[in-house]
Amino acid sequence: MEDVIVEAIEREVTVPAPPDEVWPVVTDSRQVSAWFGADVQLDPRPGGRAVFRWPDGAERHAVVETVEPARRLAFRWLPFHRTAEGHTVTTPSTRVEITLDAVPAGTRVRVVERRAFSLQARGRRRSGNELLAAARA
Repeated sequence: MEDVIVEAIEREVTVPAPPDEVWPVVTDSRQVSAWFGADVQLDPRPGGRAVFRWPDGAERHAVVETVEPARRLAFRWLPFHRTAEGHTVTTPSTRVEITLDAVPAGTRVRVVERRAFSLQARGRRRSGNELLAAARA
């Protein structure tokens, strides 16, 4: 069976509230936890870290890249995650961008997730330990 590579996943929804009221829903750790299905710790500033912990013990880390209050939040999933069994495995890094646009009915929330980069495009694959060391540096 051949692996399928999805270039991007896009979703949008209109929320009946202005962007300044919707902004905390995508940046406040408690509010993100409520809709994401994981315990989330999010530092919503450029360079800030995020940790998503699921009830089964799986965990994924991210780095915040862009913050435009009440307008745009972008973060990049790091290229590894911890499984429910406690193993660290490599995972393609993706970039998630959440944009808020004022519309007559409230706020259009658009989420786009796409590959951040390709490890193969860098010329060689790196081991999980190399990726962890680079992420911690």
